[in-house]
Amino acid sequence: IRSYTMASTGLLAVTLIEKDTNNDILWVWSYPTMDDATRELLLRKCTLSQEEGKQLEFSFGHIGQKWYYQQNFQTGGTDKLPKDFSPEQYFHLAKIFGLSYLKSGSPVSIVAHYLSAYTKGNVSNPPEACESFVAQNYDVRKAYTTYSLRDVVRQFGVETVLVYNALLLKKRVAVYAPALESVLQLCQTLPLLVWHRQNWNIVYPNVDLNDLELDDLATHSTYIAGFTDTAVEGRSDLYDLFINVAAASVTVAQHAKDSFGMTKLHKDIIFHLMQCVQNESLSDNAIVKELSSKTKELLVNVSSLAPNGGKITLDLLRARKLSPATETFLFSLAAAEGLVEM
Repeated sequence: IRSYTMASTGLLAVTLIEKDTNNDILWVWSYPTMDDATRELLLRKCTLSQEEGKQLEFSFGHIGQKWYYQQNFQTGGTDKLPKDFSPEQYFHLAKIFGLSYLKSGSPVSIVAHYLSAYTKGNVSNPPEACESFVAQNYDVRKAYTTYSLRDVVRQFGVETVLVYNALLLKKRVAVYAPALESVLQLCQTLPLLVWHRQNWNIVYPNVDLNDLELDDLATHSTYIAGFTDTAVEGRSDLYDLFINVAAASVTVAQHAKDSFGMTKLHKDIIFHLMQCVQNESLSDNAIVKELSSKTKELLVNVSSLAPNGGKITLDLLRARKLSPATETFLFSLAAAEGLVEM
């Protein structure tokens, strides 16, 4: 009898997809076996169908409770279906799997490395071009801070406050860019605006406008969803806030405008954030911490509005004779943080 402990990689499956000489995309192999819906999804997401030079070396996405990561090689692509967000970790594993297959020509080599990662959390005998893999070396907080919040604020300027407001109030954000790489990068960065939650499971960075993926998206009340199809801009039913990366523009959907009234609280926060961004002595991580500190200060003040640590009601806020925009914002924020009496 042998006992195995689930390793921290969170691996669920690995697949092998290839493009043949006729440019057909083929599902070659998977371990363990995958259902038809998952196979269809991964084949559709495979960038091998794109023109030479436009194929991303590495991409990832999220559907339901699962993340998928894909790495392309000259003679094919490998996909992994894990349950956690950690692009750098799975990029490393994908490289090991892919190069092992290229060297041996057999998926058996992938299985050996897969089982090692799954049961032990490490791969100690990778191909020569790869370093050994140790799951414990990958701190998820480093994945969270891969890209720069400073760059996002510089790109969108004061309109960043609209994105901050949307995420703080747990709204639906759609991100559009024609290049998948741009979408992936921004979607991975935006949760830094609400660092106090450290929740990257709201990110769905590679969504197509088809029933399977849109039905899954509809089961979530809040998300950051990435699209490369320009038609998404006309689908305001999918978002409360729309970000066009190429145009560096942020648009509030008509139906959501009441939730985006700007207040003195917003102005104070964006002013502080802009000052931090302009301060070159502050690191990217320091900017995130500064914004998080201001957010936590705001949440403490909201919590203090309720008597004796109780719940916040609209009547309580109205009694303070706040401006309509401030009243709406504070009540919505309290509801997002579970501080409202329903």
